[in-house]
Amino acid sequence: MPTQTTLLPNTPQAASLAPGSGSDLTVTWTPPAVDSSHSAATAFDLQSSPSGANTWTTVSNVTSPYDLSGLAAGAAIDVQIQSANSAGTSAWSATSTLTTASASSALNTPSITSVAPPPDGTNTKLTVTWTAPATDSTHGAATGYNLRYGPSGTGAWTTVSGVTSPYAITGLTGASAIDVEVQATGATATASAWSAIATGTTWGATVLPGSWTAAPAQVHATPVAPNTGVNMTATAAPTAVSGAAFAWSASSSVLPTSNLIAASADGQTNGWGQWFSAPAISGTYYLWLLAEGASGGTIGALVTSAITVS
Repeated sequence: MPTQTTLLPNTPQAASLAPGSGSDLTVTWTPPAVDSSHSAATAFDLQSSPSGANTWTTVSNVTSPYDLSGLAAGAAIDVQIQSANSAGTSAWSATSTLTTASASSALNTPSITSVAPPPDGTNTKLTVTWTAPATDSTHGAATGYNLRYGPSGTGAWTTVSGVTSPYAITGLTGASAIDVEVQATGATATASAWSAIATGTTWGATVLPGSWTAAPAQVHATPVAPNTGVNMTATAAPTAVSGAAFAWSASSSVLPTSNLIAASADGQTNGWGQWFSAPAISGTYYLWLLAEGASGGTIGALVTSAITVS
């Protein structure tokens, strides 16, 4: 067979620039397209210069995202990216320009309080919550936030700008550990350092209500209306389901871990059900439908709307 010739790579598109820690800039880019006259890029170089000066400083073999450090505070910086492979290097990309943070407008770093799968029955989401950073004589108030996430331990980030807490990360896969960081931004286009990494894991199973569901109004200490029982489906996605349970709770957000009502397989595909009563004390409750794994821990959850018990 003839040896396949490696061709020069295409030129990358202009990089995206975002404020980093202090006066750093975070530079991100995507590999250029491969076509009949251009092979894939296997490496990238970056060059930067005070805007308009054309006094370039080059860093070789960089990966996206790249923390461009050692920059002057409050300075406009030009950045270009070049792709490379064994055949050589591409032309430099178009120039991207952003002004670094000024020393007096830096923001404190926000703190992530939770990264958790939501109780909506799906296994494709994580909900991230965080607290605003403190303001003081040298740190202004945050007016917005950026968030980045990726498979745990890989350092491969997807960045989302202009988010608010709580924020739902969607499009994930089941039983996946995800690292998350949050960054505060200010009215003057400055940004804090990225927060410490927080890690959450998506549910390993999906949960759906069955054909018998609890009515929104119940009578205390009597069989749950209208069918005296409730059923559900719990599907492995991808974690095996070994059991299921129901639980009454006054909270729609805190996963119940006690007073669980064990469910039995009910004959339908992936189906689980049980006969039980409404709570003994009147009030507003939520009924949780829980899938359980081999260790007995919850691997999937769905919570109902509020149920009034009289």
